[in-house]
Amino acid sequence: MKYSQKRVARLFDECVTGKSVLITNKITTLVKQTAFDSLRLKPNDTLLDVGTGTGKWAIQAAKICQNVIGIDISRKSLERAAQNARKEKVNNIIFSFGSFEEPCKILDLHLYPINKILVLYSFHHLPDELKKEAIVTISKFLHRPGRIVIGDMMFFDNPKKYQDRFKEVNYDGGETDFPAYTEFLIKCFRRLLVKIKVRQIHPLAGVITADFI
Repeated sequence: MKYSQKRVARLFDECVTGKSVLITNKITTLVKQTAFDSLRLKPNDTLLDVGTGTGKWAIQAAKICQNVIGIDISRKSLERAAQNARKEKVNNIIFSFGSFEEPCKILDLHLYPINKILVLYSFHHLPDELKKEAIVTISKFLHRPGRIVIGDMMFFDNPKKYQDRFKEVNYDGGETDFPAYTEFLIKCFRRLLVKIKVRQIHPLAGVITADFI
């Protein structure tokens, strides 16, 4: 099935309203936690969380670093994220509508001293060509030295070998999910002359850390 931003946004809107259920499990949680830890957040950092969802990781980051900006294409998710931030009494965080294709749709991200970028389980919704463009796009907001961390579905091997394990990483087989091979993602980052570290969590999921000097 072809990529549709509106369809993905509707899917996550429905997850918030209860019309659909977003399943989390041991592997997806481990991928996200590993990616978050890989940021190595410091008190003076400013983090951009792309695909922030209901804000769980952005809020956690806001308790560590100076400022956090979370963008998402699901307006319902953003509403819930703002509610969650208020419950946690976090006031150094901004949630705004934005996508990989148009991160500055509402908020001009160039105005913020972003030096860390987090992408958790949202990148796989893009087809490979858009992933390549998105890496270039979001890297333009990154102040050097800076770090981008992606924790997501990604293929370390032929996925056909692991069809009985798709549920372990929440892979829908290509309906709305378009994971890339790790080699492709590494090649996209290497075009930007960065230092890359890859960690495999599962044959179909892992974490990529890219350091921009």
